[in-house]
Amino acid sequence: MLRLKSLHWISMGLCLYMMLLTPLTASAQNNPQIPIYISQEKQQWEQQPFILQGNTMVPMRALFEKLGYTVSWDMDKQMATATKGGLTIMLTINKATAIVNKTTYLLEVSPVIQGGSTFMPLRFVSEAAGADVAWDETERSVQISFDSTPQKRIRKLIESVTQSSSFVQRVVTLTAGDGIKKNDMIIKDIVMSSDNSSAKIKFEAGFTVSKAIKTTYGVTISPAESVVYEFTCDVFKDSYDQWILQTQPDAMPYEQKEKKPFMQ
Repeated sequence: MLRLKSLHWISMGLCLYMMLLTPLTASAQNNPQIPIYISQEKQQWEQQPFILQGNTMVPMRALFEKLGYTVSWDMDKQMATATKGGLTIMLTINKATAIVNKTTYLLEVSPVIQGGSTFMPLRFVSEAAGADVAWDETERSVQISFDSTPQKRIRKLIESVTQSSSFVQRVVTLTAGDGIKKNDMIIKDIVMSSDNSSAKIKFEAGFTVSKAIKTTYGVTISPAESVVYEFTCDVFKDSYDQWILQTQPDAMPYEQKEKKPFMQ
């Protein structure tokens, strides 16, 4: 009887083990290896990248070091700081914001710890470092490249800045709106310095501004007007050939170019 009971518990234990093992195996199958190329060189990873909420997650320290950054880790704050020349990128575990120099960005997915390693979103970090990120559907791989044309890299920088939460907050303050939607952004002028080490940028950004309206049923937030602002800012090139924003969003001189009631 004792041996039968022992075999019974062993069988139950094996069944439980297989039940626990099955989801892990399925998870591994759902996250096949993702080839990642930096400047056409295929990268090797000790901890394999994976997909999280549609974002490719890569080992934090490994990617930063492959891009030439020096990384420090604050254990108390669970925050990584990566530095290269005049560019600093700060990311915090389970926090959906990142800071690039003094500009704050919202992340689609937060950095996470998995299997004892820290992973971060590949696209955001690569683009913050000035790279272009493309998905190769044929090979199902990620291609990271750096354009050497100053004007293209400057345009990419300004496009990124106008998507930051710091820039959005600047526009919310200017419009006194309760919500805004970015419509378009047009770079009007890039004036390079004589030695091509800095530039002055002029760009226009259009927004739909929503405001809270009190009704008999409560408060609703509805589009009220559309506005267009012209901003100017300065950028410079550091010793690593990185283009850096010199004028932060909250200090960019501006001029209102257009304001009209919102039309459905």
